[in-house]
Amino acid sequence: MVAWVNRVMIESEQDHDRIIAECTEELETRPDDVDALSLRGWAWNKKKQYDNAIADFDKALCWDADRLDVLNNRGLAFSGKGEHELAIADFTVAINRNPTHANLHHFYFNRGRSRRLKGAHEDAIEDFNEAIRLDPQYVKAYRLRGHSWADLGDYRRAIADFGFAIRINPESADDHHNRGNAWVSLGKLRRGITDFTRAINLDPIASDTAKTHNSRGVAWSRKGKYAEALADYERALELDPHSAQRHLVLGAFLACCPQRRYRDGCRALELMTEACELTDYSDPEHLHFLAAAHAEQRDFPHAIAFEQKALALATEDYDKEHMRDCLKLYEAGEPWRMESPNWRQRWS
Repeated sequence: MVAWVNRVMIESEQDHDRIIAECTEELETRPDDVDALSLRGWAWNKKKQYDNAIADFDKALCWDADRLDVLNNRGLAFSGKGEHELAIADFTVAINRNPTHANLHHFYFNRGRSRRLKGAHEDAIEDFNEAIRLDPQYVKAYRLRGHSWADLGDYRRAIADFGFAIRINPESADDHHNRGNAWVSLGKLRRGITDFTRAINLDPIASDTAKTHNSRGVAWSRKGKYAEALADYERALELDPHSAQRHLVLGAFLACCPQRRYRDGCRALELMTEACELTDYSDPEHLHFLAAAHAEQRDFPHAIAFEQKALALATEDYDKEHMRDCLKLYEAGEPWRMESPNWRQRWS
């Protein structure tokens, strides 16, 4: 089993399949081999086949209930399935069973992550605090604590945590992007743009960079810098051409930009139709901007029909009042436009 354990760092799909095959062969002759069960469960987890992973971890724990690494990995599998209460229970057992375990900071981090995904942000922050106390260089703990602060609307603390992460790893594009979003949420658009630009420069051609171009485009748009916003939205779609979200952002801009010279109703309609096709016409936000694209083309019957469908699908998470206001505009034969920035936003 030593050879298999040493391959835990391998991440390719083929290697995961090979590990599963080798462990399965071993378990046919030695069904009580906890290492084989644990490693095969780990490989199933990497393949996102969480039920198979949990089954292997359950068997491993039946043979050796003191394997905290298996408890931790089963918690990760439960978390992957979205069963966060079960994940939290496993991480809690691992934490309480051995308070001096070498991986205790990881157990706290993983429990904090599950608590955040469950929406228990204050509890998550307590776990991230403990993970950082145990390992002051724990970048991922600073990052997720920053996200938790942002979830709570405390953007200054979020900025501080993303800053700590950047000091530890200055080459992290993600942390510059995250801090940029927090600056923008505070209304500090120039600082946000600076962080987004740094993130893009660190990794200019990765598909993940598309989200940073989108974020920077939003900041430029809020400042009224529409040419710069358009360039970023176009680049985001170029980097991630199969994303419904990239189609949405550019299509919405082309349909609803306050300045006429940047609007292109024909292309907006094309982009929004593709976005809706990618989401099977089931996403209220996509349908809302498809309606806006039709309105820009002066096709108000279709605009009304799609806005009504968006309203019918919208949950409480969506701004239904805004959708109703748009519907009234379309019924009156008027398109909807994004609001122009005020002088504070232009100079922020």
